[in-house]
Amino acid sequence: MRPIMRAAAMFALVALCAFAPRASAQPSWELTPFAGYYIASDIYNSYYTSGAGTTNVGLTNSFLWGGRLTRNLGTTGVELSYTRTGSDVELNNVLVGQPRAHLGNIDIDTFDLNFLGYQHTNNPNVMPFGEAGLGFSVVHPKIDQDFVLASTPEPDSRTNFQFNFGLGTKIAVSEQLAARIEGRWRITDTNFNTSSGLWCDPWGYCYNYASSWYNSGELIGGLSYRF
Repeated sequence: MRPIMRAAAMFALVALCAFAPRASAQPSWELTPFAGYYIASDIYNSYYTSGAGTTNVGLTNSFLWGGRLTRNLGTTGVELSYTRTGSDVELNNVLVGQPRAHLGNIDIDTFDLNFLGYQHTNNPNVMPFGEAGLGFSVVHPKIDQDFVLASTPEPDSRTNFQFNFGLGTKIAVSEQLAARIEGRWRITDTNFNTSSGLWCDPWGYCYNYASSWYNSGELIGGLSYRF
């Protein structure tokens, strides 16, 4: 078993034990459509530039959307989540010969299993929570054709392990409806050595991964329906 898979299995076991339901819990289901803001970071650094300078390839901040199905167990919960976002891929510094900053775009489908812990307050309509989760992200890159060499085609779609953690709160607006606001930090295993040259453009500039772990943030708002 790969070390990353062992870590994932241990994470799931610890989370299940930590969020074990109390016997007095009143279970319920919640369905939460949501939208929000994706906070991106760099994915490539310059690898070889022949003295022409350096640049990074990064994703732009963008819109995201998705949905969650949550099983509430009183003070704890467990949920399945899907998130979709799409970002432009851009250079932060245009080097000699490169026609523009924009390189293409990338779509990301993320699937999570999250574990939640609720904190009851004096106000029964306000319920803060913390969460931790794990899952996988499927990335679909599309590089503009004039940035692609026949010998080094655009990257293929990949499926990568990731985990996330965050804080949020639910604010009840009726017996069945609640506003859900949260912030998450997501860390994705790229499964690449950071010193490996991965992609070269037609102007002789090559790039490697900025980190073997890609970091991103999410600010999310949604409306939960309890049934």
